[in-house]
Amino acid sequence: MPVAPAASPFAATQPVRRPGTAADLARATKNPTLEQTSAPCSVCDGPIDPARFRQVWISLRVATDVLPLLVNACSTACVEALPEPADGYVANPHQGGPAVQQPEPRW
Repeated sequence: MPVAPAASPFAATQPVRRPGTAADLARATKNPTLEQTSAPCSVCDGPIDPARFRQVWISLRVATDVLPLLVNACSTACVEALPEPADGYVANPHQGGPAVQQPEPRW
């Protein structure tokens, strides 16, 4: 009997519609931390330009656990610089939602 694919545990990130200010970006993404113009990139710690903002999920091993981390990145280059996700989890940074293909279970 075929097994249905697992539903994605990651909430879909919201598309950004090129807002004009950091406050507009915060409202568009429902991310109040971006109302501060000094909100840093999760990768390089640089400022986030609303025109180049990227938000992705990644699963990383922390000690003995694997945690889903939401990354606020200032550019595509910072998303590409993220470390390799943990083995057995989604193999690349993604924007979440039902279209994300989950790996096959190991059991």
